[in-house]
Amino acid sequence: MLLKRTLLAGVCACFVLPVWADFSPPSPSTPALLISHNERQKVEASLTSFIEKVWAESPAIKAAKEVIQVALAHEEGADQPLYNPSLVLDAERSQVNTTVIGFNQTLDWGDRRDAQRLVANKQVLMAQSKLQQTKQKVAIETLTALAKYNTAHQMQALGLRRTELMKGFIDTVKQRQFAGDMGALEGALAQVTYSEAIMQQAALDSQLAEAGAALQSVTGLSLAQWPLLPNTLAAPPEQVDEGWLNRLPDLKVLRHRLEMLKARVAVLERETSTTPTVGVRAGREGSEALLGVTLEIPLLVRNDFKAGVRAASYEVRVEQQQYQEAYRRAKARLEGSLARYQNTTRAWQIWLNEGQTAQHEQAYLLEKMWQAGELTATDYLIQAKQNLETQKAATELMGEVWQAAMVWLDASGKTLDWLNMNADTSK
Repeated sequence: MLLKRTLLAGVCACFVLPVWADFSPPSPSTPALLISHNERQKVEASLTSFIEKVWAESPAIKAAKEVIQVALAHEEGADQPLYNPSLVLDAERSQVNTTVIGFNQTLDWGDRRDAQRLVANKQVLMAQSKLQQTKQKVAIETLTALAKYNTAHQMQALGLRRTELMKGFIDTVKQRQFAGDMGALEGALAQVTYSEAIMQQAALDSQLAEAGAALQSVTGLSLAQWPLLPNTLAAPPEQVDEGWLNRLPDLKVLRHRLEMLKARVAVLERETSTTPTVGVRAGREGSEALLGVTLEIPLLVRNDFKAGVRAASYEVRVEQQQYQEAYRRAKARLEGSLARYQNTTRAWQIWLNEGQTAQHEQAYLLEKMWQAGELTATDYLIQAKQNLETQKAATELMGEVWQAAMVWLDASGKTLDWLNMNADTSK
């Protein structure tokens, strides 16, 4: 299970812990921003249950399941004999009364039934692949919206911290003004900075509300608390495995459609063969018994039906080219998404290894120096804003890692593997 590969330990810890630690020096003995193994397992189980609930409520998935039932009904019908026998009754009253009863049966001489059964089977496979495709799509849309919501939530938390800092800053400035240590300019600067923080906070609140509405729209659910994302991501692979493309639901749908069109050509080819009708009759003519056999053979002289075969063959060629085009695009998307995933995770790992500790140390020293009166108000604001901007950039990068991961999971068809789920077409 991909969730268990934890190269990027702590990659999304901001989703499960407060975005701001206190201004205190980091402890080297305590792993930064991690949750326990048991807690991570609970998060993963909760996320899997959430996706299953979204699937259960999704109209798109319900429709895809109904399409499978339609295809299964067609398959059942294709397995039935093509021609039913017909009953013939003939009675004639004249000087010699005649009464005849018989049966006619058209023969499936070219075995069209077997060809149609193959077409129906390919339609079932195509419908099942479409269900898998729809499940993957719904899961990716949900996870993407959830990642955006969590990022917006962390940005809002960061905004709250900014507002708290500016509120503390303005309170300190007022105290120092009262003591005669600061002038009116510092007081005005503090008030403007605090007002700016409040405006930014309002914007972040709106962004969180929009992200929540988008998540509700995608899932069709209205929850008081949305599930957390795991705190670990799989390390991106070194290179593309083209075997992933063969398992990609989008391409599986196209392959089954291509096979279905090929099978339809066989159906049309068999329609060019004759379908004889055999009849058996028995009766009486006056006092004599009658017994007869008839054979009716259609003559394909006015329409040999070969034009339909040629048209269907051309459709197969068109579908083959469309599949090749889809394959090329899917491969390019897979390679591009992998490169993006590798680049964002590399940048995030650098932040975890080098930038995070330095940022915490800077925040701690900055607060310590400000409280000790070693910094002017202007110097403190400049450095405090820079520290906050760094944390904001880290939060945005964290969201970018998740977005890149979602695109890669979609392009590689590994979404359900990552969730430790399957796309069972019977459910």
